[in-house]
Amino acid sequence: MRSFIMTSVARTSIGRDRTFTVKDYIRDRSDWLWYAALALLPVDGTVFGVRMAYWSPIAPLLFLAYAVCNGRRSLALVRRHPALIGLPLVCLAVSGFGWLTVGAHPSHAVLSLLALLCASATFVSFALAWSVKRLPLRASVSVVTAAYGVAFAFGVFTWLIQPGHLDIVFLRNPLMNLYLRQYFVVRPQFLFAEPSYIGVHVFGVLLPLFWLSRDRRLPWLIGVFALGSVAMGCGVRIVLDCIVAAVVCLVMMVPWRGTVRRLRRRPRMMAAVVAGFVALCGAAAAMMAAQPRIRSILSHGLLSGDVSMSARLFRSLAPMVAALRDPWHLLFGFGAGNVGEAMARGYAEASAWYTTHGGMMTGEIAQLADPYAPVANRAGNVFTMDAYVSFITEFGLMPFVVACMLIVRAMVRGCAIRRTSTCADGGTVKFLCCWLLLLTYLYAQFEAYAFYALPLFLWYLHYGPQTMQSA
Repeated sequence: MRSFIMTSVARTSIGRDRTFTVKDYIRDRSDWLWYAALALLPVDGTVFGVRMAYWSPIAPLLFLAYAVCNGRRSLALVRRHPALIGLPLVCLAVSGFGWLTVGAHPSHAVLSLLALLCASATFVSFALAWSVKRLPLRASVSVVTAAYGVAFAFGVFTWLIQPGHLDIVFLRNPLMNLYLRQYFVVRPQFLFAEPSYIGVHVFGVLLPLFWLSRDRRLPWLIGVFALGSVAMGCGVRIVLDCIVAAVVCLVMMVPWRGTVRRLRRRPRMMAAVVAGFVALCGAAAAMMAAQPRIRSILSHGLLSGDVSMSARLFRSLAPMVAALRDPWHLLFGFGAGNVGEAMARGYAEASAWYTTHGGMMTGEIAQLADPYAPVANRAGNVFTMDAYVSFITEFGLMPFVVACMLIVRAMVRGCAIRRTSTCADGGTVKFLCCWLLLLTYLYAQFEAYAFYALPLFLWYLHYGPQTMQSA
């Protein structure tokens, strides 16, 4: 790593070669924490991380440590962005209402509030590294590319030793103790908490980094990760994620007004584009038709077409039923760490509605009658796999609206900066809107408050144009 730092050569925005020294990559010793956090971004499903809601990451704690080690600069950023501390404090305050009226589960509450704090620390870390210390973005991308490349290679290795392939028992059995919840015996999960999180990493982290850096290695890594995951049968979610990400990229990258105008003047080109679009839709349909689980969902519906889909929907339905029947807790939440309490309260009515509408009642759903009870998997049952449902259940609709308003405010500010900036990094209002829509989709099936995708987006809104312009 040190030799790489001392000898790496990058091309600056004015087109000249510049040799970077060690001081360009490491301003002080705390920057090793930064690179360590980047190297561990894909490691969020092992027993070595902090066991948050259905994932066990390591990187958020390293980002928090990095922010603490740069305390003076971090405090300056917090003063500039008071919502970094204000929103977690609001969530803590409204949690008091839920704890007094429902009860408290201290361990889950601490982890939930820690996740919010780590989300703020991740934003601070991005600002510190790229905007304050001016660490090269290319070096960060190199570390992230290597980390996700290793994660993919490890996933291929676990796929090869599965029972249906080489079936190497003496290599497979020791890995059973590595994961918090084991999927790799039937589907590769790489180093993620579960296979459905592949798209969140690929399109929530790697794709935005490509938009920002234009690093040519990232499209190859994204393509290999996405297509390899589909080819190895990693699940339904990655197929849907690929289709959604492709549509978002198409909308973002194509200059529609000029393109339509040119196509009207050239009928042959118009016919070729239409044929290509039809072929693309056919390929997407064929990809979906090749998945037995997707065919089952299309045939039998969302509630009874797939075991995993049924459980996911019920995990969101039960706490929402409890909240809708209790207006005060809908507004101010059941308290941090009380997702399981809301599930238990809404379980009876949700299961009755679910059964009436033909839902598939599985063993996993039956366990949700008492979410805090011990279960075989080490991840537990206190999770919804939906960021919006979890946040509203824990902290209420009022803080959720406040959080959305803060994001919209940052979005408006970012759009204003885009209109006045001379930075030629390709960012436009359409670019920001498409990025936000992609994140909105990804977080609908991923509840981790401390995940890196949203802090990366917020960093770009506040500091991206200026940082790119002065690079």
